[in-house]
Amino acid sequence: MILQNRRFLALWSGNALSLVGTAGVRIAYPLLALALFDSPELAGWIAFAATIPTLILQVPAGLIADTVNRRLLMLVAQAVGLAATVCVLLASALDLRGLAVILIVAAVLEGSAFVVFGIAEVGAVRDVVDERERTVAFSFLEAEQPIGNLAGRAVGGALFDLSRWAPFLFNAFSYVFCLLTLAAMPKHLFDPRPVPSAESVARFWRRMGEGLVWMWQIPYLRITTIVTGFTNILFQCVILMVLVVGTREGRPAWTVGAILAAAGVGGILGSFAAPRLERRFSPRALFLGCVWVWTVMLALIAVSTHTVVLVAAWAGVGAVGTVVAVTLTVTRARAVPDSALGRIVSAASVITDGAVPIGAVLGGYLLAAAGPETTAWVLLAAMLLAALVCTRLLRPAPVDSASRLSAAHE
Repeated sequence: MILQNRRFLALWSGNALSLVGTAGVRIAYPLLALALFDSPELAGWIAFAATIPTLILQVPAGLIADTVNRRLLMLVAQAVGLAATVCVLLASALDLRGLAVILIVAAVLEGSAFVVFGIAEVGAVRDVVDERERTVAFSFLEAEQPIGNLAGRAVGGALFDLSRWAPFLFNAFSYVFCLLTLAAMPKHLFDPRPVPSAESVARFWRRMGEGLVWMWQIPYLRITTIVTGFTNILFQCVILMVLVVGTREGRPAWTVGAILAAAGVGGILGSFAAPRLERRFSPRALFLGCVWVWTVMLALIAVSTHTVVLVAAWAGVGAVGTVVAVTLTVTRARAVPDSALGRIVSAASVITDGAVPIGAVLGGYLLAAAGPETTAWVLLAAMLLAALVCTRLLRPAPVDSASRLSAAHE
């Protein structure tokens, strides 16, 4: 059984705790910027710095993870993250000059460490788990992210109330714990992989381009990918708005963490509902319905920023987001051959993940220029526009077993 595999449990538990710490400082970074500088623009740039590595380092990190010892790569990644969070600890505790620059640089380093470690861990699971246990092992791995976000945001907000540097102290502890679990594992299990040739790297980029072209030629995939990327920009603005409202109204940081953690609760509930909804509705009808539910959730946020309303709305956003993710993944798997699925998913990620850092910067400047109340109405108007465009372009097809697949190609 997988629960009897000590090496896997060490790997999983180390990263799980590290993810809790990372999720905690992901909200502590902008909260610290708002508390010290009252600058939504700086908070936006810090959020940008923490998320931009997710876009630009995915491919290089994958190539590195296939060419060096994965245990060593994970150790280096965690050590870099530890150094970054310790720098923030010391700079904030000693009130050093240039703290804003330190926060941005540290956020970039932690975001980079997060990406590199996450990709290396996927390969490391195969090194420590037998073939017959890998399905269960990867299920555990997929559960890390929502659990980490749910626990980390709640813990990070609560710790920020105790002290501005407490989330960073906890994050440092989580890094140390992960380093110890990795150091205890035999190095020989993670032997280096063959170095890819320059030709294979160039071929990878050509194949990535083919994925973008293929996705663009299927109207449903093109429309849903663009709309999902657009909504990711809006939701990143909402996250910053919640942080700004909480700071300026003097709310305890734990309430901000609870609001953002509600998306994790909604995501878990959405994962249970997604299979039934996917079987009952066509892909077009389901995606269109999700966009309109998102519009309703943003309307709630525009009408009221009361904590209970924000928790309910953000939980709804998380639940619908999970349904959308499952729906698009299943539809892509049905619409394209297995040989092209990876390229389609990667191509879509370039657009959807690339929207997150853009939303962080845009949200910061929008909040600084217009304030939270006006920003909420601007975001609602943008979401309403997206819903109307989807309604025009995605006319639901009849629900039957034959039309479900063809709906993705029309």
